[in-house]
Amino acid sequence: MKKTIGLMALVLASSAAHAKLVTTEDSANQQAAPVAVQAEQKVKGFYLGAGAGSTAFESLDYDTPSVYEDGKTIKFIAGYQFSRVFALEGQYTQYGDVKSNVNNYSWSPSAISIAANLGYTFSNGLRPFGVIGISSIDLEQAYETTSDDKQVGVRYGFGLEYAPTVLGGLSARVGYEVDLFAIDDDYYADSDSYTLGSFYASLAYKF
Repeated sequence: MKKTIGLMALVLASSAAHAKLVTTEDSANQQAAPVAVQAEQKVKGFYLGAGAGSTAFESLDYDTPSVYEDGKTIKFIAGYQFSRVFALEGQYTQYGDVKSNVNNYSWSPSAISIAANLGYTFSNGLRPFGVIGISSIDLEQAYETTSDDKQVGVRYGFGLEYAPTVLGGLSARVGYEVDLFAIDDDYYADSDSYTLGSFYASLAYKF
């Protein structure tokens, strides 16, 4: 009888210890679960990306009914985000051709730019932003005219970026950016202003 009581007491003690251990493990798992789900949001860091979009040409000084755009814009992006507000960004932009029905004249323009990217990164991963900077534009004329192939321009634009925490450093962006520049007109001793712009979408990865 004493052996039976002792065995029962031992079983009960073992069961109680096991139940306590399971309860402790469950509590620890419940506390750890939210921590595992809440991955750290990447705000600062170096990023690389690429995108594509439309090509839009405009003269700010006169109508150009014989000029049209042919082809898409391709962008390669590299930058460093210093905070939720500020990033410094460089781009190589290859625009589609800008062609004229007169004399088979055309451009195959490209631009290298560096710009400040100013916005705010919210905790949900959304980041509205604007860009302002300078660009070096190569018109790549079909044949040489009085204007120079190389121009210096102003890069500006705006957009919206989305970098959800669950995707790590991956982000998607839509935006509109413009290169504004002027070409000297030797004949009239004046200059004419133009814009090359693009609505685009891109993907980037932040390291």
